[in-house]
Amino acid sequence: MSKKGKIISIILVIIFIIAIVLTGVRGLNVDLNYARGASILFDLNQQFNTSDVESIAREVWPDGQIIVQKVEVYDETVLIKVSGVNDEELSNLASKINEKYGLELTSEDLTVQYNSNVQIRDIVGPYIVPILISTALIVLYYSIRFRGVKEILDLLIKLIFAAGILYSIYAITRLPIDVLTMPIGMLVYAGVTIYVTLKHENGKLA
Repeated sequence: MSKKGKIISIILVIIFIIAIVLTGVRGLNVDLNYARGASILFDLNQQFNTSDVESIAREVWPDGQIIVQKVEVYDETVLIKVSGVNDEELSNLASKINEKYGLELTSEDLTVQYNSNVQIRDIVGPYIVPILISTALIVLYYSIRFRGVKEILDLLIKLIFAAGILYSIYAITRLPIDVLTMPIGMLVYAGVTIYVTLKHENGKLA
């Protein structure tokens, strides 16, 4: 490995360590759809814009994550997802909704469902077997094509580093882990595999 490569590797290892420490201290940031929280459901009995309801919700929960969705066939029912809710916030929400839409809702008209936390392993789980199968097939191809372990190790090391970098980005920047996280990871996996394979193919043909 060149001197430049060693320096880059050391920097990456330091970043990985920082990411691991931060994960241990504060955990990973999970999107509200996967995190423990509360879903508030109520009927407006009229058409509405989710942006208007979201603005109201942000007055009630100014510092938290908020997701507003339309549900039911006629899009007249509101679903608000928040990290937590109490009786005062429910009353405040009902009051602001009444003021905006000319209704007479009370906190009793707002149905609250508490959502359990989705484990990250449940998000990652469906992708593990396809990744393992793909990796095994790629290693088999490398064994036949290049007839050596150097190229295989190079690919595996770069895949590990790419996964570490992606993990570090989420851990350090607090990007929320959501429905796009694993597809992004798969794109990174495919990109690194294609790049390394083309590099070795060009080297073999040179």
